[in-house]
Amino acid sequence: MEDTHIHALDYLSVIRRRKWWLVLPIVASVVVGLLLVRYLPKQYRSSTTLGVEAPMVSPNLVNQATTYDNQERQRALSLQMLSVPVLRRVADEERLGSGDSVIGRMRRAIDITVPEPVAATTEPRRLDTFVVSYSDSDPGRAQRVTGRLARVFVDENSKTRTEHAEDTSAFLAQQLGESQKRLTALEARLRREKESHMGQLPEQTQANLQTLSGMRQQLEANATALRGEQDRLSVIERQIESMRQGSAEALLVSRGNEGPTAETRAITIERELAAAKATYTDKHPEIQRLQEELAAARRDAAAVRQRPIADRTAQLQTDPAYRQLITDQDIARLRVRELQRATSDAQRQISVYQARVEAAPMVEQQLATLQRDYDLEKQQYADLSAKQHAATLAENIEKNRGGEQFTILYPAGFPAEPTKPIPMRVMLVSILAGIVIGGALTLGREYLDRSVHDIRELKDEFELPVLGKVARIQPV
Repeated sequence: MEDTHIHALDYLSVIRRRKWWLVLPIVASVVVGLLLVRYLPKQYRSSTTLGVEAPMVSPNLVNQATTYDNQERQRALSLQMLSVPVLRRVADEERLGSGDSVIGRMRRAIDITVPEPVAATTEPRRLDTFVVSYSDSDPGRAQRVTGRLARVFVDENSKTRTEHAEDTSAFLAQQLGESQKRLTALEARLRREKESHMGQLPEQTQANLQTLSGMRQQLEANATALRGEQDRLSVIERQIESMRQGSAEALLVSRGNEGPTAETRAITIERELAAAKATYTDKHPEIQRLQEELAAARRDAAAVRQRPIADRTAQLQTDPAYRQLITDQDIARLRVRELQRATSDAQRQISVYQARVEAAPMVEQQLATLQRDYDLEKQQYADLSAKQHAATLAENIEKNRGGEQFTILYPAGFPAEPTKPIPMRVMLVSILAGIVIGGALTLGREYLDRSVHDIRELKDEFELPVLGKVARIQPV
């Protein structure tokens, strides 16, 4: 059996034989396309352009620099534009009806896009222009709803920004009040703890060390002074005791307007005698006179020493030197007692301050947690105070329309041509559908037809040689 080869002319032959199977579906599709263009419900789209006005007050002055990127900005605008309050207000004002079905139909008919930039630039683009479109079967209604939607959105956006600013300010004010209460409570606790450990606080350690060093120096000075006063008191007491015993050395301290005592006179004569012997001989009258006076003075001194102690004491009371020594003794004893008391006080104070210095690390550990909580709360209070001040400024700006605002750049226009259906597109689709259907019907009819139309089909069918071909006989 010979291989079957299909020539391009075979397709032309099939089209020629089955031309009505191809033409009729195409004609029918054209008619259907015309009917669709004529009777399909038309949709008209009206568009308006919204722009973002620059704020009259710089956001940096009130720490309100926006942190939205372009996608978040467009998403936030879409959510607010398609929110139920905005759509319900538009539906009520345009008398479109009420109910969730109306809101859903309006939401599906709204389209928000961003216009293409006029010129290409390498700088990051900031979205400040948006195109809002609304589709409806009535062109006039589409224009009215689009304009109403833009106006309601601008108004609601301003109200929402003001409400957000007021809510933010009120929330921060509440948080600031609560933080102030916590800060006051922590401050009171910290004050009570510090008052209970006054003198042992870590910040007082340096002052305690300085005071401790000064008191130790004072203690050393008191000890030195005490030793000096005790030595002086011992000397005075020895002198008093010598005078009471009638010692010649003690009598040398006697001074005043009264005459010299016998012991003093004997000592003076001894000195004069020694000086005279250096000049004269023992036979000299001056030497003899001094020797006689010395003997008399010694007898007098011996007589004085033989007197009772009470008599000597009574006589000493009249001696200015003795009275001065008694006075110096009393003063020295008083000074010794004062220095001893001062030394005891200094030692006690040194123990107190030493205990304070040693207790400072433990007190610091006890106050560390409370101090940390207080510092954190104080920092939080300062941050909340700054934010609340900025929020108050932002609230005043929003109330005075001084912040970022939306405005209608281009009002909604009247749509002259429908956006759906598009006649050219409908006709092209209809014709293409007709060609596909016609081609399928033609090929199907040819496949189901088992008759033989030419020599090649005859040879393929019966596998017999063909001797000749008779041309088609036209009827007379």
